[in-house]
Amino acid sequence: MISIFFYLQRHISFSYDYIRPYSRDYLLAFITVGLILLSGCTTRSEDIYTKKLNNTHHQQVYVANDGLPITLWLSRQQKASNTIRLYIEGDGRAWLRRNRVSSDPTPKNRLVHSLMLQDSKIDKAYIARPCQYEKNNTCSPELWTFSRYSSASIQAINQAITFIKESKHYHSIELIGFSGGATIALLIAAQRNDIQSVRTIAGNLDPSYTNTLHRVSPMPTALNPKDFSNRLQHIPQWHFIGKSDPVILPVIFEHYLSAFKNKRCIKSQLIDHATHHNGWVNIWPKLLQLKLPCDQTP
Repeated sequence: MISIFFYLQRHISFSYDYIRPYSRDYLLAFITVGLILLSGCTTRSEDIYTKKLNNTHHQQVYVANDGLPITLWLSRQQKASNTIRLYIEGDGRAWLRRNRVSSDPTPKNRLVHSLMLQDSKIDKAYIARPCQYEKNNTCSPELWTFSRYSSASIQAINQAITFIKESKHYHSIELIGFSGGATIALLIAAQRNDIQSVRTIAGNLDPSYTNTLHRVSPMPTALNPKDFSNRLQHIPQWHFIGKSDPVILPVIFEHYLSAFKNKRCIKSQLIDHATHHNGWVNIWPKLLQLKLPCDQTP
């Protein structure tokens, strides 16, 4: 398994309208700092999904953005278009049970990996959430529990997206998010002007309402996609909801949609027999073929 270690300095100001881009040379200039971070990292052993990704022309890359470690899987193939499709991981194993925090947020169920492997598009990549797969001394349970949708987490993932885009000179981005990764995808789409579309699977589209619905503790630092409806309303969106999902109920989508004045670019679909984690893989290629609402892309 090949790993590359980068550290991105804190030179990006957090803005919803503008993200200062990094040049590839600027990123490479900090490789030495990234290698120093290796001494503070905990690397997990290669598993069956890592082997599958590595055997299908993907390369694992480690990025430390603002000190927060993020693991990526990038295609080693030559790019085939100017648009890259990015798969954003869910919250992972943030909690062992309702009142017990996990010491390792790495997902046990690798649904997002499986979905990406089902996708025939060459230009695609996987983005883990901070501290999944790789940990350093900036990681703490607070980061993957109550602060998992905080501005710091969003900014670190956004920097990773800029790195992916610029490293192969893509012009535009499609975002796909599972569960809490859907929250991240929408929040990032609200900040950038290069997002072509957003698709979500069992997406937590309104974290505040979801927490209230399930009677769990609020997250004071969490950003909420619903609050950025004016920036998201013109971005084509497909939101797929499992009919048998006890976590993400259709009412969560309805609550999210209620914040939008312009609703024509946003669609949802209930998927028969799908739960939160199961029933998605085989149907995923068909869902990707659905025409995006109000999409003007030729």
